[in-house]
Amino acid sequence: MNSSKNNHIEQSDQGILEENLAFLRQLPFFVNTPLETIRLYAYLAQRENYLRNEPIFLQGEPSDRMFLIMSGKVAICDNHHEREFHLQMLSTEGFNYFGELALLAQFDWFFSARAATDVKLLTITREAFHKVMDKYPDRLPDTVSRIVQLRIQRFVDQTHFLLHNIREDAWQECDFDLQQEDKEE
Repeated sequence: MNSSKNNHIEQSDQGILEENLAFLRQLPFFVNTPLETIRLYAYLAQRENYLRNEPIFLQGEPSDRMFLIMSGKVAICDNHHEREFHLQMLSTEGFNYFGELALLAQFDWFFSARAATDVKLLTITREAFHKVMDKYPDRLPDTVSRIVQLRIQRFVDQTHFLLHNIREDAWQECDFDLQQEDKEE
């Protein structure tokens, strides 16, 4: 009877591993990543579930992992002068991951993440990332480059969102030559 129970657990674990692998393989984040590397990420990844309005992490807490959205929506917010500002809504369409810089370095979260709906996430810890990179050190430069490129794209998209939603009286022209001429007159 015990071996039957263990067999069921192994099959269940194998099913989750295959689901994780299939999910990771379809993400743009892992484009050009060899299958054996993605398989190790799938094995080391953990699943986390959050209910609607539940914080995933709060600004100022230590970072330790990357989050990949399997289902649901996540709101990215910033606390500024005791007010919370919405920066971005993430879901399975478009940007479906966040916290990727936590794989590269220790820092405190510079934003908060909250479940906008019930959310299922796959997470990869910094420790797991380092295990993968230790096993496949030749992948490190390309992986770090990809993380930085994607973070820059995220920054550009967030900036465009904020500029699109800024009040008219909150911006100034960025033409310094014209501003200097105005001061001289």
